[in-house]
Amino acid sequence: MLSDETAPLAEVAQAIGVKPAWLKRNWLKIHQEKNFPRKIPTGDVWPRRAVEVWLRSAGQSPALLPANQNGTQGDAISAAAAALRERYGATP
Repeated sequence: MLSDETAPLAEVAQAIGVKPAWLKRNWLKIHQEKNFPRKIPTGDVWPRRAVEVWLRSAGQSPALLPANQNGTQGDAISAAAAALRERYGATP
């Protein structure tokens, strides 16, 4: 069901441990600072899966893949490996 694909303000606020009024005022700030998912433009609802992923990753932003995957840095495995090296300080 499509309603299961979205999470309303109260549910998201409870999941992240804040009051709904606080989330309503501060969602954009935590989006900019901690990569919190953007809400759906039609109201105070968020994509459920995006919020779940954000919660599981402890607010860490996932590695972004390049838009054009034909270049030298284009494959997903290399991008993921580079993100892990950067995150954990490993050297190749």
